[in-house]
Amino acid sequence: MKMDNKIALVTGAALGYKNGGPSIGSATAFKLASEGAKVVVVDILEEMGRRTVDKIREKGGEGLFVRADVSKTDEVRKAVEVTKQNFGKLHCLVNCAASYEGDIFRNVVDIPETDWNHIIDVNLNGYFRFTKYAIPLILESGGGTIVNISSGAAFNVLKNFCVYPVTKAAINSLTRTIAIDFAPQIRCNAICPGFVRIANSEGNRTQDEIKKWIANIAKTYPLKRVCTVEEIANVALFLACDDSSYINGQCIIVDGGRYISDTHEF
Repeated sequence: MKMDNKIALVTGAALGYKNGGPSIGSATAFKLASEGAKVVVVDILEEMGRRTVDKIREKGGEGLFVRADVSKTDEVRKAVEVTKQNFGKLHCLVNCAASYEGDIFRNVVDIPETDWNHIIDVNLNGYFRFTKYAIPLILESGGGTIVNISSGAAFNVLKNFCVYPVTKAAINSLTRTIAIDFAPQIRCNAICPGFVRIANSEGNRTQDEIKKWIANIAKTYPLKRVCTVEEIANVALFLACDDSSYINGQCIIVDGGRYISDTHEF
């Protein structure tokens, strides 16, 4: 298997809060585990994080849950230390934890500073913290890979939605600096999805409302459907394993052609 004898740590890997629905982090954890990796599941949501590990174990894999808030340095350092204590090594870091909390659908004048700072601290600084404290262990383990979950929003933004794209553009730059600074021992790449159906974005919509909402979004994509979390996880596995051994410092857009198309209905 592609990740045999590898230790991976995935942040934001809890199942979605809505009845354990899909999330990119949990799907990535499942995919890496299915290919032989021992996976450290990191999230602030304890119940759903443990359910991710339970599902990994149900399928014969090995997983460990560590509760950690990516905005708190001491908790990040502890998560890396727990990984070392339990497995001795770390070969792959997947940064996926993100926050959409607060009044963030605002322009730079209207957004409250507290909400701006919170999103920056989780969505960008959280990646920085885990990368900073995981890299020494990855190097000690003989090298490995880092996969950052970014977004197509780094390239194509929405009106009155300022802070989230800023974090994703910064993640792309962070990805490139890591790729240069720590090559050849560590390769670092980013995935930039378009819209992906995840439980946490469904809000309080009814099933009929969700169906109509997804159908309307799908019309704006050339492939006429929305992306699944498993499709992002497939790319994460590719970048994490040796199949992508000469890919480094890249920000790969996974949006079914949406970014290169017009914004009309297909």
